[in-house]
Amino acid sequence: MKKFRLSSLVVILATIFSFIFTSCKNTEVKEVKQEEPVKIGISWERNFPNGEVSEDVQMYIDSVKKAGAEPVLLTQVTSEQEAMDLLKTVDAVILTGGEDIDPKYYNEKPHQKAEEPKADRDVSDYWLLKTAIKEDYPVLGTCRGMQLMNVVLGGTLYQDLPSEYVSDIVHRDPKREDFVYHPCKIIDKNSKLYGMLKAEDLTVNAWHHQAIEKLGQNLKVTAVSPDGIVEAFELEGATFVVGVQFHPEWHVAGDNNDQFLPIFETLRDYGLKNRK
Repeated sequence: MKKFRLSSLVVILATIFSFIFTSCKNTEVKEVKQEEPVKIGISWERNFPNGEVSEDVQMYIDSVKKAGAEPVLLTQVTSEQEAMDLLKTVDAVILTGGEDIDPKYYNEKPHQKAEEPKADRDVSDYWLLKTAIKEDYPVLGTCRGMQLMNVVLGGTLYQDLPSEYVSDIVHRDPKREDFVYHPCKIIDKNSKLYGMLKAEDLTVNAWHHQAIEKLGQNLKVTAVSPDGIVEAFELEGATFVVGVQFHPEWHVAGDNNDQFLPIFETLRDYGLKNRK
């Protein structure tokens, strides 16, 4: 009888120990998983020699790191399936600035002052954005990235602001040596942009000769410059699809202006929600 009781006790204790060990092990796995940084994919032009990146791309990398996330440089894609496979490796996406978008994407012929587009990048960013919107990924578009959002959603662009839009505001240094700066007003206090920056009046950098003309479907303008140029919008019905005409990455990493850091921190937070 004593042997039976002793052996039974041993079995019970072993079962309890096994349960506790397994629970602790599972907890450790969950904790490690939660500590993994949010991965933010950065669309970029193409591979650079020896793994180097341009100064512009580095600003995005540094801003993402400063926001406590992990930057991932995305390779180029040529189809929706490739874009889908790529999106599965990250939690959120940034569409970066750059050269003009080929006007064929919004059914226009090139303006005489339009700059040479890059076909491979147009194709890649087009599929990346279209798929990200379809799958409701968090997306931030800056400058060209914002303009691409507008085009993908059926909008059009002024192909050359100085000749197509009369204004006293300079949106790009004629010498193309440095950023110009101008006022920007957030006109929608219910917007994500206002929620991030907590201010109506901003001073933003600018380096663009193109801008939003006809607004794309379901886009809501959230900020404008004094001359009426669209400086920010967001896609209604999406979890987080926000476009800004300025370059918050240069404000954060170039000018050390943390006023704009919440843009990247909020993208990180939505990326974490997307992961779950």
